[in-house]
Amino acid sequence: MLSRYSGVMLFAAAMLAPISRASAHPKLLSATPSVNGRVASAPTLLSLTFNETITSALSAVTVVDAAQHAVTLDKVQSEAKDPATLVAKVTGAMPPGRYTVRWQAAGKDGHPMKGEFTFVVDAPK
Repeated sequence: MLSRYSGVMLFAAAMLAPISRASAHPKLLSATPSVNGRVASAPTLLSLTFNETITSALSAVTVVDAAQHAVTLDKVQSEAKDPATLVAKVTGAMPPGRYTVRWQAAGKDGHPMKGEFTFVVDAPK
C-alpha cells in the first residue's frame, strides 16, 4: 500500500511528464545572419542553431525578399560538427533590403516546429 507521501509524489510525477515531453520540440537559439540583425553584405551561408539535434530530412529553410520573391538556396543539411545546426548555402542574389527566413525543424520526436525571422542587408556605403 502506498503511503500518502508516495501517492502525492506519483501524482506530481504524472502531472509533470506531459510538460517535459512538450518542451522537447526544437527551438531556435541563434542564427547567422542574426535574428532581426543587419549585415554589411549578402550572406553566402545561412546557419540556424536549435536546442536539440535536428533531423535535416524533415526540415526546411526558405528565404524571401520584401516582395516575397524566393532567394535560391542549396539543400538544407545538418552541420557536420553540430547536429543541432542547420546550414544552407545561399546561391541566389541578395541585393540590399529586408529578408525573411522561414524555417521548419524536426527534432528526435519527428514533430516539425516552424518559425521565421527577418534580417537586413545594408546598402554599400
